[in-house]
Amino acid sequence: MKKFIPLLSAYFFIALSCQKSVSDSSLDNGTADADSLIVPGDTITYEIITADPNGWGGIWNEPDGTVGCNPLDSINFGSPVYYQTGWRRSFVCPSTPFQAFISAASRLYDEDITANLYKNGKLIKSVTNDAMKGVTKLLETVNTDTLIGTASDPILTYEVLISDEDTTQFEHDAWLGQWNLPDGKVNDFNKPNSTMLYALPSGWRYTFKPDHLPFTMYLAGSPYTFDGATITINFYVNGHLAKTISTRNFICCNTYVVQ
Repeated sequence: MKKFIPLLSAYFFIALSCQKSVSDSSLDNGTADADSLIVPGDTITYEIITADPNGWGGIWNEPDGTVGCNPLDSINFGSPVYYQTGWRRSFVCPSTPFQAFISAASRLYDEDITANLYKNGKLIKSVTNDAMKGVTKLLETVNTDTLIGTASDPILTYEVLISDEDTTQFEHDAWLGQWNLPDGKVNDFNKPNSTMLYALPSGWRYTFKPDHLPFTMYLAGSPYTFDGATITINFYVNGHLAKTISTRNFICCNTYVVQ
């Protein structure tokens, strides 16, 4: 139950501090042509543009599939160190399964914010104010190699899908959560509450090799707004669905042991 307490506490913080009127100011300029297809070896760049002079905070996928975020203004707790408009993060696309993903919010949630995704210097996707003015997110699945696992050297995947959305709710297509990393530790214990403060998009996947066996797959989460949508959490082992669970509220203590 130790994992449940920080997760649920973070949810109630969000419910109290971030509930704002739903906006239709979303703009997705993504394209689907061949030039936008990202493959291993391409240079991927995230960019955030915001009109907020106080900056922005957010989360994004690193090349190894772990979540990057703004540092905190103290060692273990505190507020994010907000980045200024024009921030960029570039890296070479890995050959392992990967999704380009970023979710961000202006500091006061009241100024325009845009997330841009570049491939080799060319803008291929841009999302402005997707849930309301002041928040944005994007996700693009990369065309990488499929890893092949075995019983003694398995490939594990978490997947989260959002469905049956109440479109009047804030971030109706998003979720919040935390999960075990390959070393068996929960991701937001090292980066406190980052994935419980910023919206994660439907279709998110994380594929990895565990550092040891047996390994406990763990992912707890909820729709961004309770009862605002149905969240489905899937666990895959070597590409085969091992467990699935759905709810319109909060899923905790959701585990599957891989021997």
